[in-house]
Amino acid sequence: MRKPLSQILAVLALLVLSAQAGPISVAEINYRPATDTDEEYVELINTSAQPYNLTGCRFTTGITYTFGSVTVPAGGRVVVCRDRAKFTARYGAVANLVSSSYSGRLADEGETVVLVAADSSELVRFQYSPSGDWPSRADGLGSSLEVIDPDGNLSSASNWRSSTEYLGSPGVAGVGPLRRIVINELLAHTDPPLEDAIELHNTTDQAIDIGGWFLSSQRAKPTRIRIPKPWVVPARGYTVFYQYQFGSANPAPGDQPFALNSSQGDEAVLMSADANGNPKYWMDAVSFGPTQNGVSLGRFPNGSGPIVPMSRLSLGTSVAAPNPPELISVFRTGAGASNAYPLVGPVVFNRIMYRPAAGGDEFVELVNNAEYDVALYDPLYPENRWKITDGIEYTFEEQILLAPGEKLLVVPTNAPAFRAKYNLPASLRIVGPYTNQLSNSGEKISLYKPDPPQLPPHPESVDYLPTAPWPTAADGTGAALQRLDIQQFANDPAAWSVDTLSPVPNLRVVLTGTSLLLSWTAVTDQQLVLESAATPATATWTQVAIIEPGTTSRSLTASSTAQFYRLRRR
Repeated sequence: MRKPLSQILAVLALLVLSAQAGPISVAEINYRPATDTDEEYVELINTSAQPYNLTGCRFTTGITYTFGSVTVPAGGRVVVCRDRAKFTARYGAVANLVSSSYSGRLADEGETVVLVAADSSELVRFQYSPSGDWPSRADGLGSSLEVIDPDGNLSSASNWRSSTEYLGSPGVAGVGPLRRIVINELLAHTDPPLEDAIELHNTTDQAIDIGGWFLSSQRAKPTRIRIPKPWVVPARGYTVFYQYQFGSANPAPGDQPFALNSSQGDEAVLMSADANGNPKYWMDAVSFGPTQNGVSLGRFPNGSGPIVPMSRLSLGTSVAAPNPPELISVFRTGAGASNAYPLVGPVVFNRIMYRPAAGGDEFVELVNNAEYDVALYDPLYPENRWKITDGIEYTFEEQILLAPGEKLLVVPTNAPAFRAKYNLPASLRIVGPYTNQLSNSGEKISLYKPDPPQLPPHPESVDYLPTAPWPTAADGTGAALQRLDIQQFANDPAAWSVDTLSPVPNLRVVLTGTSLLLSWTAVTDQQLVLESAATPATATWTQVAIIEPGTTSRSLTASSTAQFYRLRRR
């Protein structure tokens, strides 16, 4: 089948944005140095098994530079910089640094960079950006931007990473993510007997001395507190730093005490040091949003997963928020432990229709998985309402009280119109419209609750994908993602299946004597199942018939045991 010209042009445009002809590719750029803007550099790599002569090759877009007599050995690298004197003062002697500097600057806001051969044929073209999915630490925070696969798509954010080396690694390959010591749990919103805390976990089978390393709450200032020497974290073990240590009123010389910001969200940073005490490797850095009082954030799975709210503290003691303030000294004795299970509920995402079939509508369904009523607002400050964000955006306008097990639909259209289109019962709460759209390629959506008088911490997030191990049958088939167990962690793909009860538009019933005529809008791509029940609240529906695609009606005899009917996709 012939493709439309617009599709062909789109493909050509994508290829032009990321071109590599021959063995030369880009390996690393430092487009926004954290220390001095003149310390910019670009590193090229020869990906072949043969030497490559760069003589006469030149950068024509982004920066301007023409190579003299330069040959890059097989697998070798060459570095060009903006100011050779400042570069050498920062990085020392780099053997594969060219003898002169380039003119122009790499744009902080991102741009296209082009390298051409001596005959003006294009060798390398790539486009970088500081925004979107691009690594953020390279945007003036102390990392360079490293290519993961020099033979891959050079304009794809997923093919780049922030350097683990502080300020980059010009002339040599970066070490890549180390993950030897990770920030495993943190507590940012506290009242006595609790205080802010940061737990570190040694993921290796060897003890590691982190004495002399740095702890901070800002990637822009990663060296705020120096960890005293020696400070050994046992193999597969833990250590915890408490507020009285990193926020000391009597700091050690050179230290800048800090506290974690629970209302606005914050960062936690761990950086190693070299033998001279200078920052060396970004060992870990995490960003987090507002948090609930007494609720920690931890990695799940332990030591490797993302930071999520925890169901209980696992910092090494049993002290918790309701305990007497005098127990703070006991709380501080905690030396860390494996993380607990994530906090789930009391209101969770139950269904996500992110890619409906043609003519269908998106929706998100929430359910109360607690054994008590949950107000989607703060009873003491009713103007503070729950909201959904990070993908779609919706703030609950009504003072809604969800009963145990009760469900609620959040829709992108007018709620009464959605109810009428899908013939949904009046007992089902429907609110909307939300703004934005659910991403067909997957994204994170979060449910936030107010925590007066501060900004809202979020009790539930889900980061779904249309690809395995997430259920793939929800991708455009007309089925939604369905939560299997509303007590299970939302970001576990095993907690979700495919919902076969996605709405079918406009089921109508006309009763004439003892005859029923059911009609609906045709569904042409799938069989439907017609079911009946005595009450819509029942868990058991009886199959009446299999409806073939394209069918729009069915005649039945009225029955006292079949007071309600529904259609679902088979």
